Amino acid sequence: MKIILGFAALLFFSTSTLAQSGKPVRVRVVFDNADPNSSAVAPMLVRLFAAQPKLFTVADGDDKDLAIVSDCYRETPNDPYSCFYVATKWIGSTQALLGAAVIVQKLAEQAANSLFADILQDVMERWNSTDRQMLINELETCLMLTESSCAVPDPLVAELKTKSINLSQYVRKGGLKH
Repeated sequence: MKIILGFAALLFFSTSTLAQSGKPVRVRVVFDNADPNSSAVAPMLVRLFAAQPKLFTVADGDDKDLAIVSDCYRETPNDPYSCFYVATKWIGSTQALLGAAVIVQKLAEQAANSLFADILQDVMERWNSTDRQMLINELETCLMLTESSCAVPDPLVAELKTKSINLSQYVRKGGLKH
């Protein structure tokens, strides 16, 4: 059932989010290659992303839009896989949490499918809303760290009605809502 919901989420994600950008999301999955439990699940997770080339491109380096850290644990070979992930969206050097979860599944394939479905749900629910939050955080961080002006990110220029702003001006305008 969870897999069906995951693929429904994938379909919705593909028609809403990616239709806006027109390019696949670059995904980087990080896991412990030396751990046999993580190595049993994570490569299958990577293959699930790679199997959707119109939506996702698997990235090896730092050039990514979505970073996923995943790990799995089993005390004995008869125990189920206890896995977790943390997914973050990246714009340049700025990141925002999209979601995290823990799953428990008997088989490695089931664990990979559950992780994939949960990640898709997090991406679908939060992908578009994180951009504004990230841009506001970036601007506010700059304003707190400097006594001069900061460049206003392009998507926020119309709202602030300026391309450059200092902390005093920003506070007088009432700031921006996250």
